[in-house]
Amino acid sequence: MVRSSAAFPSFFPDEVRELTEPAAITMATKARLIDVAVPGRAAVVKTSCVGDPGPAEGARGAPFVLLHGFDSSCLEYRRLFPKLAAVTETWAVDLLGWGFTDAQDGGIGDYSPEAKRAHLYAFWKANVGRPMVLCGASLGGAAAIDFATNHPEAVEKLVLVDAQGFIEGLGPMGALPRPIAKVGVNVLKTVALRNAANQMAYYDKNTYATEDALRVGRLHTFAPQWCDATLSFMQSGGFKVRNSIAKVPMETLVMWGREDKILEPSYAAKFMEELPNAKLVWVEKCGHVAHLEQPDFMCKTLLEFAGEGAATANAAA
Repeated sequence: MVRSSAAFPSFFPDEVRELTEPAAITMATKARLIDVAVPGRAAVVKTSCVGDPGPAEGARGAPFVLLHGFDSSCLEYRRLFPKLAAVTETWAVDLLGWGFTDAQDGGIGDYSPEAKRAHLYAFWKANVGRPMVLCGASLGGAAAIDFATNHPEAVEKLVLVDAQGFIEGLGPMGALPRPIAKVGVNVLKTVALRNAANQMAYYDKNTYATEDALRVGRLHTFAPQWCDATLSFMQSGGFKVRNSIAKVPMETLVMWGREDKILEPSYAAKFMEELPNAKLVWVEKCGHVAHLEQPDFMCKTLLEFAGEGAATANAAA
């Protein structure tokens, strides 16, 4: 394998040089760590993100903030991010305990949903500072619902992409003794499990379920705090937002891959039944990750939903 010679930030594990997809390499080279002071934490959280304040000073419209799914990273948005960032202020941020965000506590601190929310709010307050379009994919959708219902002043509009919302928590993991639970967490790092998830995520498996997609999906698991931080989250019980869905106060866009095999499309109808003010857009020929499989369509849809208008949406395509 030819290892990339790109100039990657030093916080990435050495395995980053095995990436071959140009979009992944470019996204990784743009990533940076921002110090975020979170109330109640002794050290600043070194927050991994890719952020762009806009293509020009005074960019129009609300900024986009993109939240990745379970045990993932902001590299998940490597194909959508540059299209949005070409038009308006856009951030992709690694949630506390995942990606390459380092709380500097060895992963043994608090990584519960409440802690993730507090970290995201501190990040937003320090770096975005105005109502945003908050977009969450898969479990990131549950994080987005949790955040939007607790901090509605920070969210102008909400986007849920094949979102988890009706599945409560993470099952019996929290009841297991720590050594046994840790073995279970380490299974998440294995090539076999990541490859299975990779195959399930896409409609067009031949094009997108590649070895390089697997490398991107595993990359953050080589971070030193990953195992303990993930274990802490899982033992917290995970996100439970089932009763919050009907309380979402802002306009919401629900996007769903017509061929999703991870969270079946029937969940889209459930969201539409309970969200007070929502619009549903189906993503055709798409599995669980529209931002990876149909980024042009998703970008155009997001910009129109945000009110950027057809002209800027077309410019991003």
